[in-house]
This record gives sequence, C-alpha cells and structure tokens, in this order.
Amino acid sequence: MAYTDYTLGEHRELIGFGTADENRQIARSMAEQAGRTIHIFTTDLDPAVFNQVDFIEAIARMARSHSRARVSVLVQDSAKAVNRGHRLVELARRLSSRVEIRKPVAEYSDLKETFMVADGRGYFHRIQPDRYEGQARFHDPLQCREYVQRFDEIWQRSHGDRELRRVHL
Repeated sequence: MAYTDYTLGEHRELIGFGTADENRQIARSMAEQAGRTIHIFTTDLDPAVFNQVDFIEAIARMARSHSRARVSVLVQDSAKAVNRGHRLVELARRLSSRVEIRKPVAEYSDLKETFMVADGRGYFHRIQPDRYEGQARFHDPLQCREYVQRFDEIWQRSHGDRELRRVHL
C-alpha cells in the first residue's frame, strides 16, 4: 500500500520506514489530510522532509483552512534552516498567527528525536535525527496524546528563536 492510501484517523497498522523518501511521503500524506493541528518536534527542520514543496503547500492549505488551525514547530537548531532559506521558516513568517516556530530551552537540548503529530490522530517518529528509520501510524490517538503532551510541556517552556526573526533593512 502506498502512503497516500493510508487515511488519517482510520488506518491503525504500524508502518516501519527507513529512507528519507519514505519519511517525506508519510509526512506529506499526514499534512495533506490534517484539518486542524500539526505538531513537529525536530532538531534542525530536516530539509529532506520538511522543506519540500508538496509538504509546505499542504501545511499552508491546512493553516489557511480554518480560523483555529495551528502548526506548532519546536526546533533545536534553526541556523542551517534559516541560512538556506527553509520554506517552513518563510511560511511561518507569512502566516505568523497560524504557523509558529519556537526553540526549546536548554533543558531539552538532549532530546534528539523527530516526530510529527497530525490532528492528534496520526504520527511519525524517528529516534535519531540523522537516520531515517522510524515508525508511523495514521490512527493511534493514545500514542499521539503522549507525543502532544510532551510537546506541550516543552512548548510552554520554549521561546521565540532570534534566528527566525526577519531582518528588515
């Protein structure tokens, strides 16, 4: 089954993946199906996954689709993303009331995993940020709740990242 055949909120099977392309397809498929919220925790806004045109377009559509739609991103190190013109950073600048990127406080700097939760129903998770092995489920509200609770705890103690601010000359 192709990742686009999985339906957010329906398909419960555990999906193992091991390549950047698989990770990218899963993230895009979940983003395309999300209606209200996306939570992303990442070390560096991995461009192979989060800087792809289809993914950014899906995020933008979702963010504009509903007045309560929100995309929340926690990124440990945004310097490379900013210097390379990451599309998600640009989207957050354009849609700042719907797409927000923050940096966790130093206490969380040892967390090096990557995960994304779509509408509290589906997720993908990688334990090591520099490797693409991981797992996903398009319907696992219990696991998603755990990821979102952890995300929210970190979010509450996070702050805006000065690297992400636009410099006006």
